[in-house]
Amino acid sequence: MIEIMKASAGSGKTYNLAGKYIGLLLKSDDRYAYRHILAVTFTNKATGEMKERILGQLYGIAHSLPSSQSYYEKIRDTFPHLDEQQIRARAGEAMHIMLHDYGHFRIQTIDAFFQTVLRSL
Repeated sequence: MIEIMKASAGSGKTYNLAGKYIGLLLKSDDRYAYRHILAVTFTNKATGEMKERILGQLYGIAHSLPSSQSYYEKIRDTFPHLDEQQIRARAGEAMHIMLHDYGHFRIQTIDAFFQTVLRSL
C-alpha cells in the first residue's frame, strides 16, 4: 500500500503519518511488521521527529498516558475488532521489539531512500 500526504507546515502531517504507521503496526499479527513499513520524509529533522513520535506514542498507548489518548482512540476506531487490552499489549510489544531491532525501523529521508534503491541496482 502506498499513501502520499502533502500538506503545508503545521497542518498535522506528523500526527497523521505517525497514526497510520502505528495503525499498520498494531493491526498486524506479525511482531516484526515494522520491517515491512517504510515512511519517507524530506529532512533528517523530520525523520528524527517521526521516530520519536512513533516510539513515544507506542509507549503512551501501552501505559495509558493521557497524551496518547487521541492515538489510542484512532486505533480503536480504525480496528474495532481489537479490544483495549490487545491494543495496549501490542503497542508495548511493538515498542520493545523496535527498540531492540532499531536498525530495521525505517523512516528515511527521500535522499536516503533513493540512495538505497540505487545501491541495490
